Amino acid sequence: MMRTITRILMVCLMVMVVIPAAGQTSGKDTERIVLGSDIVPKDTTKQNRLTNRLIAPKGGWQCGLSVMYADFNSANSDYMLLLQGLNARASMLKIAPEAAYTFKNNHAVGVKFNYMKAGGMLDAATADLLGNLSLSVSDVNAVSNSMGGSIFQRTYIGIDKQGRFGIFWDYILGYTRAKTQFGTGDSGASHTVKEKVNVAFAPGVVYFPMNNVSVQANISIADISYASTTAYQSGNEVGVHKGWKAQAGLNLLNLSFGLTIHL
Repeated sequence: MMRTITRILMVCLMVMVVIPAAGQTSGKDTERIVLGSDIVPKDTTKQNRLTNRLIAPKGGWQCGLSVMYADFNSANSDYMLLLQGLNARASMLKIAPEAAYTFKNNHAVGVKFNYMKAGGMLDAATADLLGNLSLSVSDVNAVSNSMGGSIFQRTYIGIDKQGRFGIFWDYILGYTRAKTQFGTGDSGASHTVKEKVNVAFAPGVVYFPMNNVSVQANISIADISYASTTAYQSGNEVGVHKGWKAQAGLNLLNLSFGLTIHL
C-alpha cells in the first residue's frame, strides 16, 4: 500500500515539475523578435483593422542623418527669418543628425541637432520688418545661419509581413537660434537675430533595405511656435518683435530625407 502511495506521489511530483517547465519553454518562444510579426494579436472581429507589425524592436538604438537642399523664392521668405513681401531668390541647405532609443516595440524617443544655411539675393524693395520699422533695400545679399536642437517621440506602424516598410510620425519640441545678415555694400549693413521655440507634428515613411539600415522621408505639416526677433542696423538695436505663430499644411521646404543605422 505504501509503495502504491509513494508511486502516485512521485508521478504527481513529476507532473508538477514538467508542466511549468514546458510553459516556460513556450513563453521563451513567444518572446523571440520576429520582424513583421503582429505587435497586438489580430482582432478577427474587425475585418478592416490595420495590423501594426514590428519594424523597430524594443531596446534598440538609432543613429541617423537627414539632409535637405532647396532653391526657393520670396513665397517662402519665412526661411530668410524676417523679411516678408520681397522678391527673393535663395538656396538652403539643412543637415540634421539624430539619435534615438526604442523604449517600446515601434516607439522611440530621441534628440536631434539642426543646422541650416541659406543665402541669396534680394531685389530692390521696402519691407515692413517689425510692424513699425521699415527697411529699404536694393540688391541685397542675405546669408542666414541657424542652429538648434529638439527632442522627439516617434511612433512606427509596420505595414508588410517582412518588416521592411512602414509609416511613422514624430511629435517634436524644438529650439532654434538664427542670424541673418544683409550686405548692401555700404557701412549701414543690418542683421536680425531670431530665437524660436516650437512644437511640431511630422509624419513620414520608412523602408528597411537591410535589417539594420533604413531610409526615410518626412515632412512637418503642423507647427506652433513662439519667436523673438531683434533687428540691428549699423550695429545698433532698432526693434524687437515677439509673437506666436501657427501654421499647417504641406510645404516642400519642410521635406527631408534621411538614412538611419539601427543598433
